[in-house]
Amino acid sequence: MSTFSVMIAAVRPWSRSLLVAGCLASATLLSQGWPLSFASPGGQVHWGAPALAQGLNVSQEEIMGYARSVLAMEGPRTNAFNEIRALLTGTNVDINSISLRCTTTNSLSQLPRGIRNNVRAIVVNYCNQASRIVQSNGLRNERFDAITAAYPQDDTLAEQIRAALMQLQQQN
Repeated sequence: MSTFSVMIAAVRPWSRSLLVAGCLASATLLSQGWPLSFASPGGQVHWGAPALAQGLNVSQEEIMGYARSVLAMEGPRTNAFNEIRALLTGTNVDINSISLRCTTTNSLSQLPRGIRNNVRAIVVNYCNQASRIVQSNGLRNERFDAITAAYPQDDTLAEQIRAALMQLQQQN
């Protein structure tokens, strides 16, 4: 699991592509094991199945909103991950062995009772924060989920997202 941290202002021009790759890798990791899927009408976090997408048409405005969201989520995601890792210190639970998705809390049942509710609260707080970030960047949670599901299979979409991330980093 990546604890990649976005520090746009400190990024040297030669390493911007690494930062973009890190953002996309982070988005992939998030979609596979960390909260990125919301799957809920009305913007509330819903513990259900993530949205799937195929043949998705994504506007440039949506791509920019997606890129802004991914960048804005990285700090809160890293903080939540570190908080959970600290709670797991002294337990025999590997943070990578549990799924920390917004769409399900099933794997949290394997955590010791004494920390389960604290971990759940951190995940829910992060998911609510991520949901607000997505919405503040002009996307509905379901649309963000659809783009997240589509870009690993769509080279053109992935390149457009990389370009948007680079553009945003250059602006900062």
